[in-house]
Amino acid sequence: MEFKLILKKINNELTEKEQILFDEWYAESEIHRQYYKNVIKNYGKSLDGIDVEVAYKNLVPKLRRKKALFTPLRVAAIAAAITVLISLPFISKQDDPELSVPVVATEKKIEIGTDKAVLTLEDGSEIPLEAGKSYTNKHLTSNGKELTYDTSDNKTSEIKYNTLTIPRGGQFFITLSDGTQVWLNSESKIKYPVTFTKGNTRMVELIYGEAYFDVSPSTQHQGADFMVKSQEQNVKVLGTEFNVKAYKSDSYIATTLVEGSVSIENKGTTRKLTPGNQSKFNTVTNTIKITAVDVNDAISWKEGLFSFKNKTLHEIMLQLSRWYDVDIEIENAEAGEIRFNGVFNKHQDLENILLTIENTNEAKFEKIENKIIMK
Repeated sequence: MEFKLILKKINNELTEKEQILFDEWYAESEIHRQYYKNVIKNYGKSLDGIDVEVAYKNLVPKLRRKKALFTPLRVAAIAAAITVLISLPFISKQDDPELSVPVVATEKKIEIGTDKAVLTLEDGSEIPLEAGKSYTNKHLTSNGKELTYDTSDNKTSEIKYNTLTIPRGGQFFITLSDGTQVWLNSESKIKYPVTFTKGNTRMVELIYGEAYFDVSPSTQHQGADFMVKSQEQNVKVLGTEFNVKAYKSDSYIATTLVEGSVSIENKGTTRKLTPGNQSKFNTVTNTIKITAVDVNDAISWKEGLFSFKNKTLHEIMLQLSRWYDVDIEIENAEAGEIRFNGVFNKHQDLENILLTIENTNEAKFEKIENKIIMK
């Protein structure tokens, strides 16, 4: 039986013929009846009934905890709490063999993303940073999971820059020399001073990708503000927490303010953001639009989650491809525009997520070498 019939049953949308098919399936076995009860329990009463914010808060009760993304116990707790809470209901492979649509077996396992980056020093030399490899020089230290600059090393001198590049399948955490903390998402690149000049604007550049900033207050740096440059946009702050998303594949730069205040600057135009709002700077038209958003949805990646709130399958596949370092080709363009809501734990196999999507019968997936085809 198609899974969509179960969804229609939950929403009282079955035709007379479909109701007969459902009743026959339901009466066949206790396994079917239990499966249906499990779907109801985890699904709710409508496709739009998922409150992502509530689900997120249940998963992440301490959003403000520093470096939460990289705490193993935290990851384990999230994994134990829930695998997926989505308009695609929770389904395990063992629930019902008739309804579980297997993803094609893989010759090479697609790995879950992990902590890794490449540090480019001021002399151009490149240092791979990953678990099990430590690196130290007079300005910084790294344990392979995070990078920390000497916070007592700021002085008036020639400014030298380092660059940190996070590949697909990676993430990283960095503490700049002024104490500002930065979480970097997959496929991102940031350029910043090794040391900041006291009293002057603390400028960093998000060359591309996505980063979350917890900025050290200007009161601790002789009033020096902090600025993030992304292409043609500048974000100016005094001390606050915000997220900047500026991927090369996007035609916009999204800046989401969590707390504090920031101003968005572009070619003489300045717009101020308040907490809970997001600006979208269109890189084609050079225009800025500000809207209220679900902050938890925008910064969920930092907490080890995929939060898909009214996202198309095309957008979902793009995020998955970055984290799992796999190319995903969409052959079924119509399915690519279907929208879903939900939250996934990032620290699980890609196959689990694809299986959940497959069980809606809206799309099928086939793996060919290191590429996923969505049909």
